Amino acid sequence: MLVKPFTGIKYIDMETNFRMRKYSLLIAVAFMGLSACNDFEELNQDPTRMTDINAASLLTQVIYDAGTRSRSYGDIGNYIGQYWTNTSLIDQRHRYDFRGSDSEEVYNDIYGTLYDVSDLKARARKEGLDDYLGAALVIEAYLTTYLTDVFGPVPYSEALQGDNLNFTPKFDNQEEIYRKNLEKLDEAYELLETKPGGNFIRGGDAFYFNDNLKWRKLANSLKLRMYMKMLKVDPSVETEIASLINSGELISSNKENSAIIYDGRFGLQSTKASGTAGSVALGKTFANKLHETLDPRRPQLARLGVDIDGNPVNIDEEENPIYLGVPSGESPDIIREFNGLAAPFTGLNGVRAPSVLFSYAEVEFYIAEAILLGLVAGDASEHYLTGIRASSEWWGVEKAAIDAHLAKESVTLSSDTDEALRQVWKEEYINFYYQGFDGWNNYKRVGYPEFTVGSAMLTDEIMKRMVYPPLLKSVNGDNYNKAVQLLDKGDNLLSGSWWFK
Repeated sequence: MLVKPFTGIKYIDMETNFRMRKYSLLIAVAFMGLSACNDFEELNQDPTRMTDINAASLLTQVIYDAGTRSRSYGDIGNYIGQYWTNTSLIDQRHRYDFRGSDSEEVYNDIYGTLYDVSDLKARARKEGLDDYLGAALVIEAYLTTYLTDVFGPVPYSEALQGDNLNFTPKFDNQEEIYRKNLEKLDEAYELLETKPGGNFIRGGDAFYFNDNLKWRKLANSLKLRMYMKMLKVDPSVETEIASLINSGELISSNKENSAIIYDGRFGLQSTKASGTAGSVALGKTFANKLHETLDPRRPQLARLGVDIDGNPVNIDEEENPIYLGVPSGESPDIIREFNGLAAPFTGLNGVRAPSVLFSYAEVEFYIAEAILLGLVAGDASEHYLTGIRASSEWWGVEKAAIDAHLAKESVTLSSDTDEALRQVWKEEYINFYYQGFDGWNNYKRVGYPEFTVGSAMLTDEIMKRMVYPPLLKSVNGDNYNKAVQLLDKGDNLLSGSWWFK
């Protein structure tokens, strides 16, 4: 019985939240206020940091943080990925008009979680808990890959070394981080071997409930995602992609999705899904892709704009209701000309939107893509349709509606390879809904679907990265400047990185 995580998660969450707010960039780049204190040893003690937490509670906390704070679900990623648009004057991030705190929110939250991962690794090594160490390495690889995909070069090999008095870590480039993380995932896979006495015997596994085989599949699936991004800059990974797909050790059902469901388990608050604030609407890019095939997921994702009698405000030429989206990057004056906009829901199946790190549908779409690219043998259509079914089931669509959808001519995979790839990429994009940063990163990888460059955007291209938090310039200036030199356009939204230009 997992008593400790169930009763302790709220306490841990409050402690960690306070510590993260207080220390934020400190844990990654510097130790603020150093010159203001004569007793360094006293200053170097974090009064809010719990010093004797068991591995089970740490694992629960790390999973919770990785799935919530570190993903910045509700707004930034969904705006950047053009899943949402804000219709007010207040929030203009769909125009790339970011607040100074936006970069800090993502950067600090991920490093805050990595601090807990470091504690979990230390505890697991001290007590010889290989499976807990393996899980920690999986989450560490996931988070640091996520971090470099969003920012580019970031502190990695020297990060979180405040205990060793290194408060100005160097920035590692994206390729170095990817290569090290692939090694880390291989190490995790070995550590997660089945033990005669059972795995995760102390509990705390809010992802897979002590099933190490599912953790192994997650490790391999993360490698597949990374290799798909690396494909254009390192064709040698074709062999690795084929090997992973042929191994069969990838996430293979919705039951193996790496996700947190907010239904009360592990002390996570259970809340009902509701409509978003009136100033949030579906983005046109996303809404149009859903309408092309009259996707049955639409009623699960957003509330249809209706008139006073409950009739759709917008219908197409065949009298199908339109879940109307608004273009990203336009001014409020232009946006206000749209009537009957579809408002996104905040969740599915009666609970708050789940925190998804990796889904079965994503795996199936990668396999379909790999087959179309000639990297592996198989039936691309079968995996493509399986991916759509898995995603639709995840969002609560009834079986009959899914069957009817998959039978549509507009959904059938084209015999033309280029068109078929676009169909797969479209479904990848739809599947990443509520994983805004993932949808945006996948867009950078494949260039599809076509994103809107609105007339009021602050750039004339789709952004490629978030800029660094402003504080980095003052607390770690030398290494910040070296990192900026690795970016082709400096610390700018339009600078590319290793696997995307």
